[in-house]
Amino acid sequence: MPAEALAQARDRAAGPEEVPERPRFRLGEMTTAELARERRRLEAALRRPFSDDIKAGLRGRLEAVVAEQADRARVRREGIARAKADAAAKAAEWERGGAADGT
Repeated sequence: MPAEALAQARDRAAGPEEVPERPRFRLGEMTTAELARERRRLEAALRRPFSDDIKAGLRGRLEAVVAEQADRARVRREGIARAKADAAAKAAEWERGGAADGT
């Protein structure tokens, strides 16, 4: 059974007062899929009837996951923009070089 299916089954089997356990790895060490799974688990847990202090802790964990996802998206956008700029500069350089060669 895939890891995601196991995690979902564990979450469904959890009792109403069972708080999702913390992930084994720090957020920065988790894959994108693991982060998305953790976000879904925390969002589902916040819909359960937990006490306010437990929900506050879950909200803090969820905020950290969302911040990590946003940071990764920002880095990805910057990397794409940088790659596009490099490609455009190389194409312009090639065109200038090609025009100078008379081709």
